[in-house]
Amino acid sequence: MIVRRILKPSVVIRVQGPRVSIALAWSLLVVALYELVPAPWLAVPNTAVGPMATALAIFLAFHNNGSYDRWWEARKQWGQLVNSSRSFARQVLTFLDTTPEVRTELLHRHIAFVNALRLHLRKQPDLLGELEPFLQRGELEAVRKTSNVPLALLQVQAERLKALREQGRVTDFRAVQLDQTLSDFANVQGACERIKNTPLPRQYEFYTRLFMYFFVLILPATMLESLGWRTPFFTVPTSFLFFALEGVASVNEDPFENRVQDTPMTALCRTIEINLRELNGEANLPAPLQPVDGYLF
Repeated sequence: MIVRRILKPSVVIRVQGPRVSIALAWSLLVVALYELVPAPWLAVPNTAVGPMATALAIFLAFHNNGSYDRWWEARKQWGQLVNSSRSFARQVLTFLDTTPEVRTELLHRHIAFVNALRLHLRKQPDLLGELEPFLQRGELEAVRKTSNVPLALLQVQAERLKALREQGRVTDFRAVQLDQTLSDFANVQGACERIKNTPLPRQYEFYTRLFMYFFVLILPATMLESLGWRTPFFTVPTSFLFFALEGVASVNEDPFENRVQDTPMTALCRTIEINLRELNGEANLPAPLQPVDGYLF
């Protein structure tokens, strides 16, 4: 997630520079043909792009709104995961009549679950070794074989709580509350998987990009008669604006790709770990993750 107020110019140039350079080159070519050949037939009335600009703005607004909704929904789901994790820790520490070792086992397994969800959404199965310090012996090898590691960990957690209920370590009423909290975790995972696996309808992106490029192509021709050689000074900033809006929409619609603008799942996992271990009375807690060069992952 980008937390700095001002974007780095180097990043903006790297991302948008190629397309803006092409727009500049095209604008210079059109102006050169118009002024030097000359080619008066290149000039297009300004009224030709008015309706197109309006339609393009509507498409871009829809694409950006839809993308932002997905980005914000992802952040809300992870905020819910943080809140439910704290509730789960409170329930484990106050509901269960058992040893501190068992409580630690349950809390650490949940820390493994949230990190497994992060790796699952980012498609990083090679990093599952990060879970080993939080799991019992042999658990990582067992869940690693499954296609959905966080779901498997939730099942292990449920079976452990079932065993505690059968041992009389938790009452039936409190067991139901704990199971509801596990269901809350499953709902968050399902919502995140829905965002991850269901893109915005591709036709919105395709047609928006197609119309945008066509608009940028004819834009210089609409300013030739009135601006002449000054045309690029007006067409390039306009082109950059449309390119930037389209680029923001394209990256925001996928908030789980481990990019700088995505949901900071690593930092949120660390927050959950610190909160749960602190409630459990543990020492030597890790430090919260801090932004690096204005980016929080």
